[in-house]
Amino acid sequence: MKTRHVVLNVLSIAFYVFLTTSKLVGQNNDTLNLAKESQHFKFYSTNSDIKVLDSLAITLENNYSGITNHLGIQIDKKIKVKVYPNMQAFHAAINLPDAPDWFVGGTLSTEEIVMVSPLHPGSVHTYASLMQVIVHEFTHIAIYYARGDKGVTGLPRWLNEGYAQYEAGQINARIRKNVELSVLAKSAPTWTQLNTVSDMEFGSMNGYGLSVTIVEFLIVTYGIDKLVLLIKEPANFEIIYGLSEYTLEKQWAQYLKHEKIE
Repeated sequence: MKTRHVVLNVLSIAFYVFLTTSKLVGQNNDTLNLAKESQHFKFYSTNSDIKVLDSLAITLENNYSGITNHLGIQIDKKIKVKVYPNMQAFHAAINLPDAPDWFVGGTLSTEEIVMVSPLHPGSVHTYASLMQVIVHEFTHIAIYYARGDKGVTGLPRWLNEGYAQYEAGQINARIRKNVELSVLAKSAPTWTQLNTVSDMEFGSMNGYGLSVTIVEFLIVTYGIDKLVLLIKEPANFEIIYGLSEYTLEKQWAQYLKHEKIE
């Protein structure tokens, strides 16, 4: 149980997996149907998961305005949310049948979130952590809208994932401590290295935990407005912050170690 808890605090999947949805397996013909609509979302699920949709809707709607206001965007259509009944069905639907159990959510397009039902979260996640995952995934869609025609091209992975983690509240003292220890031990990857590994390697190297602490540092130290400018124009790093990425990375390490930032 202790191991499971630690993993929950450092891993959360959030890929832009623009894939073709396949037929689900093992559902006894109980397919996903439109089961609920809220102000900004349409929810699809099997009959067995209808009872969790109210909670998902409340969670998303409670976070919707904050995220869209931070990014300065408006979304003119309802986002689809497809809730799959179990890990097997979810992984089959996104054509990744051998994906690990920490892979519980993603976006199939700029208009569609897919996830495992919080009622059957698998061996790594919990009901509560999946309520955070759905906010994380919506944040990715909001980021895409904020960047316009650029999509995610040129957007650092640590910035994309870290901001989604931040908005979803997927950071706590344990994550900060784990990252601090890796920085002290000089075993943490650099910001550049976080952008050069595969998606699965990013997850296994605690890329999510590292990324959310970077974003938290930038927001706490320099404000969210500059971070949003960086999301929209990451090539303008030095113009936005008046400092090089290398200098900011050194400041991040000082922030983690509770040292005075120079």
